[in-house]
Amino acid sequence: MKKPLLLGEVLVEQGMLTESQVEAILTEQRETRRPFGVIAESMCCISMEAIEDAWACQYALNTRTVDPFVEIPRTEAKEMITTRQAWQFRCLPMSLEGETLVIATTVKHLRRALKFATSVLGRPAYFVMTTDNRLAAALSEHYPIGGLGTSSVTGDSINRLVTKMRLDRLRESA
Repeated sequence: MKKPLLLGEVLVEQGMLTESQVEAILTEQRETRRPFGVIAESMCCISMEAIEDAWACQYALNTRTVDPFVEIPRTEAKEMITTRQAWQFRCLPMSLEGETLVIATTVKHLRRALKFATSVLGRPAYFVMTTDNRLAAALSEHYPIGGLGTSSVTGDSINRLVTKMRLDRLRESA
């Protein structure tokens, strides 16, 4: 089993920090118990966006990759996310492990999916990675919306459709 990649290692690899800066941050972290990213932001002027991007990269490298056509999403998991949510946040619920919802997404959409999971789901979530094409194909199969397909996961058309769906829902409730 390989050693998990740490956030500081990712930031060094990305050229955002030097190894000596990582050591200084770790020393400060041992003394204050503050999160590594918070310390990196204040000590080294790393933006929170850069830290979140590095975290997404770290998470993706440390989690498993799935093919949603080999590991088939389970019905009880799919019922926990609406069609709009699945497409908007690029989340494909795969299974339930106890109370934890296992969700497939892509590296590119991990930050957005995490924000959705922490602010909307109301239950723990664990992310696994897949490719843009496999995610789009699986979303098309399990959460069909006419006209959406592979290009919709990476393209702008989904944002326009989600906005239209929200407006339609507002009109219906008015």
